[in-house]
Amino acid sequence: MKKILYFLLTVFCIVGVSVVNNERVHAAAPSATIKITTLETGVFDETLEQKMITLSKASPVIVLSEADGWAEIQYKTVIGYIPSEYLKSAPPQYMLVQAKEEPLVHVTNNEESDIKGKLHLNTIVELYGSATADFVFVKYGRIAGFVNKQAIVKPVSKAMIVKNSNDLVVREIASSSSTEIGVLRKNSPVKMLTNLKGWAFVTTDKLSGYVLTNGLVTSPVVKEKPANPKPAKDKKIALTFDDGPHPKVTKQILKILEKFEAKATFFVVGQEVKEHPEILKAVYNAGHEIGNHTFNHVKLTALSAKEIKQQIQATDTLIKSTIGQRATVFRPPYGSYDKTITDQLNVPNVLWTIDTLDWKHRDPKKTVQAVKEHAKNGSIILMHDIHQTTADALDEVLATLQKQGYEFVTVSELLGK
Repeated sequence: MKKILYFLLTVFCIVGVSVVNNERVHAAAPSATIKITTLETGVFDETLEQKMITLSKASPVIVLSEADGWAEIQYKTVIGYIPSEYLKSAPPQYMLVQAKEEPLVHVTNNEESDIKGKLHLNTIVELYGSATADFVFVKYGRIAGFVNKQAIVKPVSKAMIVKNSNDLVVREIASSSSTEIGVLRKNSPVKMLTNLKGWAFVTTDKLSGYVLTNGLVTSPVVKEKPANPKPAKDKKIALTFDDGPHPKVTKQILKILEKFEAKATFFVVGQEVKEHPEILKAVYNAGHEIGNHTFNHVKLTALSAKEIKQQIQATDTLIKSTIGQRATVFRPPYGSYDKTITDQLNVPNVLWTIDTLDWKHRDPKKTVQAVKEHAKNGSIILMHDIHQTTADALDEVLATLQKQGYEFVTVSELLGK
């Protein structure tokens, strides 16, 4: 115990401490070290005897120091001690900051809590642990705390290589004065997750961080035939869902699609995206394709050219601001279109080959039957992710098609786009 107390005294002398609401908050460290709890555990005070709070399994904490089998950690506004054996290092998930304005990083998962700083737009942050209802725990350099989860999205990677002319310094954040964490040798292959103001975030199997963009070039695409290629599946079918996202039904459909490892295309309505952006993010992050289905689900052939443009562009803008990219396909409400409409499209206009009429009969058995009777290679199946009866039918629909040997692909994959 004397050894521990001596260690604590030393730490207190080295690290600045202030008092906020009767709780200790350490001065900002050069860089936060994040670990994850491996089981439910208590956080103890300096005596190592009085429990202050209990953390659940997989809680992310800031590790301030470790000695004699104990780790001094900060969780929200609480600083205390956890046995080191109950913590583990965990690889972060890299996420892209994308919002209307720079999101604030809070000490706790509460908008009213103290602010640690801001995150610059289009930077990559490290995501740790599981999300709460509205917040996630992230780290960017010396800043670590809670941010609104709607402010981050899954980035799209691009293959790059380091230029031949020189090695490339990797830094912790997008600044030439930030900590150097490694060097990438010339011709090293990397994946670039963002590109902003002369800096790119890159990742490899061993190293991840920010580099100067001018030190990278696009990786040439090399197509190699596998030594023992597997025969390609020749039965493909595209599942499509219109009129969402829905706060309840869409979530159920995503779980069923995941169960069957199926990909689908969701034709979303702008006004629903505006109401439920987090659901659209969940659809996109699960690897599904996003299509534009207008803003108000109106019959476009009854509108003027200007009104048609507004319906399409408003939805595209909203989709891009939510997930970081525009819709890749378009479907007109009621399947009603003409040349005035298609002339305004920059993506394929997609209808369907099988209408389950799930919106009309609201009967899971009839939805399943429609698929069984009409499914064939290359079919595009129309359903709606706003009806509970559609979610109720989906498991049997997928099981039936899977037994028949179908591969579930997006519309763009089916059309070879």
